[in-house]
Amino acid sequence: MFHEKSGLQRGGVILSIVALAGIAGMALGGMAPDAARLSSERPRWHDQRQPLTLAHHLAGVDEALAQQDAGRAAREWRSAYSLALASRRWEAMADMGDAAVRIDTLASRPSGHPTGFRAEARQAYLRALFQARNARAPSGIERVARAFAALGDTEMAARARAIGGAP
Repeated sequence: MFHEKSGLQRGGVILSIVALAGIAGMALGGMAPDAARLSSERPRWHDQRQPLTLAHHLAGVDEALAQQDAGRAAREWRSAYSLALASRRWEAMADMGDAAVRIDTLASRPSGHPTGFRAEARQAYLRALFQARNARAPSGIERVARAFAALGDTEMAARARAIGGAP
């Protein structure tokens, strides 16, 4: 009885290993490169779509705004924001601030009260300001100062200009 049970257990284990090996072989077979394919080419299982760029997402924001779809504009903006953060470029963050202002304008309540995207714009502009300072880019600092002034925040505009050394 003991031998019978252990034989059944061994058989089950072997069957499981064979099944897993078969599944793995099928999966790896789909990834194996063809002999004629160069090593620099993508394997056929690779997703052929290119990753979307910051510019693509910003264009998506503008397209959604043109269609007055604030929800889609916000989703595109959030996708673009992560790319802008990863870029660590002041220009990207300033563009994100500008896009957030456009979304805020569309999504503002009829009374003219700003939405949460005004805060997103300020945050993006602040990041852009510090990145421009670190990059020693006076044009970036001035662009951010003008953006703060356009938001009605003259105090932050003055602080930005002070960071850049302008009066």
